[in-house]
Amino acid sequence: MSELEIIGVDMSTFVRSVRLACHEKGVDYDLTFNYAGMEDLRKEPHLALHPFGRIPVMRHDGFVLCEASAICRYIDDSFNGPALVPGERRQAAIMEQWISSNADYVAPRLTRNYILKYAFPRTEDGKPDMELINAALPTVRDTLNTLNTALEDGPYFLGETPYIADFFLLPIIDYVAAMPEGPELLGAAPNVARFRDAFSKRESYSATLPDMLKQAA
Repeated sequence: MSELEIIGVDMSTFVRSVRLACHEKGVDYDLTFNYAGMEDLRKEPHLALHPFGRIPVMRHDGFVLCEASAICRYIDDSFNGPALVPGERRQAAIMEQWISSNADYVAPRLTRNYILKYAFPRTEDGKPDMELINAALPTVRDTLNTLNTALEDGPYFLGETPYIADFFLLPIIDYVAAMPEGPELLGAAPNVARFRDAFSKRESYSATLPDMLKQAA
């Protein structure tokens, strides 16, 4: 067993972000989820690990840490391997800008209001609510257009090397690509498509690809 444990499920975008950090850093880890179901995240003993009942959680040498951004930084600071944060202060600040933007704008607009409407519909017949999905699409397109501009010099946010901000964006874009509108959406955002294509050639990509996306491929 590895000394580093990541508690979570592979379908979670935030869990995948942490796993990408591990693979890019060259750190061995164990992905575990020793619960009967997701409802157990809102119960003890998990609440003792994450007070808001979410994933991922990290355990390392008796130290427990929650929240993906904090975990990624801990991995970068605690293990030898390629830097996950740029060394130049302004580039590091830009990276932080996109980590924050992902949490505040990208994830709510693309994941919560679009992807999850397909993945976990809350309709009586269990079918996606196309009215809600269609209502979300203009904001999805606008968000992808913003990302397309940010990735102009790409393929990653800061050029040729992926850093932590890229680890947060990739899992979301992979799910967007798997949606019915995915080809059209990424076709209209070629720099975002290039970002995903560049990542797909890295070992960390296939090593962390969720099972549901493997099945959809």
